Amino acid sequence: MVSKEEVLRVARLARLSLTDAELPAVQAKFSAILEHFNFLNEANTDGVEPQFHAATRMELRPDVAEPALDREALLQNAPDQMDSCFRIPRVVGGEE
Repeated sequence: MVSKEEVLRVARLARLSLTDAELPAVQAKFSAILEHFNFLNEANTDGVEPQFHAATRMELRPDVAEPALDREALLQNAPDQMDSCFRIPRVVGGEE
């Protein structure tokens, strides 16, 4: 089981404040989580190269300049427009 000191250290690093009443439950949950990770130690990884992330190859599209979209055609889809721009409802307080 994870010690009380280890739980408090991790809580401090995560900037969490735990009460004395919460500590036993968090300690038990933390221990259970770490036990699940021990399951990974049983996996046979012989001959498997370490990876830094799951994506082994990054597929990027070519960086090619394309013509701009037609403003009038885009604004046809706008429920409200003003001065050749989309007009949206105000999300910050104030007068319109």
